[in-house]
Amino acid sequence: MELIKIITYFSIYVGLIATTFFILSFFADKKNKKKLFNDKELPSVTIIIPAFNEEKSIAKTIESICDSNYPNKKMEVIVIDDGSKDDTYKIAKKYIGTRNGKLIKVIRKKNGGKGSALNLGISKASSPFIFSMDADTFVDPDAVKEMMRYFKDEQVMSVSSTMMIYKPKTFLQKIQHIEYLFGIFLRKSFASINSIYVTPGAFSAYRKSFFDKYGGYIGMESNNLTEDLEMAMRIHYYGYKIENSSEALVYTLAPGKFKELTKQRKRWYIGLIKNTWKYKELFGTKYGDLGTFVFPVAWISIFFSLVMVIYLIIDSIKKAIREIIFLNSINYHIDSSLKISLEALQRSMYIVFSNPSIIFLILFIILLGVYLNYARKKVGDIGKWRSGLILYFILFALFFGFWWLVSIFELIIGKKTKWR
Repeated sequence: MELIKIITYFSIYVGLIATTFFILSFFADKKNKKKLFNDKELPSVTIIIPAFNEEKSIAKTIESICDSNYPNKKMEVIVIDDGSKDDTYKIAKKYIGTRNGKLIKVIRKKNGGKGSALNLGISKASSPFIFSMDADTFVDPDAVKEMMRYFKDEQVMSVSSTMMIYKPKTFLQKIQHIEYLFGIFLRKSFASINSIYVTPGAFSAYRKSFFDKYGGYIGMESNNLTEDLEMAMRIHYYGYKIENSSEALVYTLAPGKFKELTKQRKRWYIGLIKNTWKYKELFGTKYGDLGTFVFPVAWISIFFSLVMVIYLIIDSIKKAIREIIFLNSINYHIDSSLKISLEALQRSMYIVFSNPSIIFLILFIILLGVYLNYARKKVGDIGKWRSGLILYFILFALFFGFWWLVSIFELIIGKKTKWR
């Protein structure tokens, strides 16, 4: 019990330090004037859309990028059908040609994984800048333009967007909606200290010269589950910058069922473990705030989350068993417990609010309110978020711990993780 208290208070301490650090970094960054392209300086870009069995969303995705406000004749779109078994290729072919000033190409290949599809697209690209775009992603008309502005700084090798959940409906999608809203603030904070370690595959931009010099994507064909995370770590490894455009709004379809979401998170977490080990040299002072603070805090937080989830599950089971045994011993009947004394209620409130963990939780809730307010300013209408926020507080920590436990277990036993 004492060990759990120590872990709890230490995790609170780390959380407060991390929170303060990210907030200060965020506001310090707002004062920095960065080199940005103006509209006339914007270079040509190539959007690569790898697709596998995406017949339900591929048309909307292509139309979304073609409705972009990017200068005419400066954008080409390459759709790579990765051996789809449905009508993805048939639907995509209808868009071949020019649409709204954007040149659209469609290429079909044998199934080889997302990484191989992206690499083929890069080899066919005619522009100095590459965007990776998932086939279930929809972008705001100004997204490409806002992201491209940051490439005026020649040290910037990648720019990430502001990811949002597209029309969240199920309770799981609503939880993810809140998670992504919080990420808007954190991603900008990470960018301020050059510590973004994931460039979301749904929609991110890169210099083609980086691929030419350091190689393309490493995907499933090389047993890498998270090609976007690997690419971000590789960029940091070679000493370059990753920026974030909070003005570039991008919407992605989120898993609506627990099985689908669990499969996604297992892939993410196992990929994080493998790529962290691959780029373990990133830990340390050589890589600035990323190596000395962001990475260590991230892994400490994951460790404490796992310990707390395991403890809470075991402790809850023990308490439930003890309570059942006690109630049986006194011939308890549920109707005898309907009267609650004011004194007992006051005592319970005292116990709850005298707990430092509860005080920290209240501060954390206030902080999340600040994050949501920032997200609202950037995104505008963030939809029906209140129910999602309640579900997030109740369930996300448990889900997070469960996904990590499952991921670690499957990694230990050597179970193969599939992309879908």
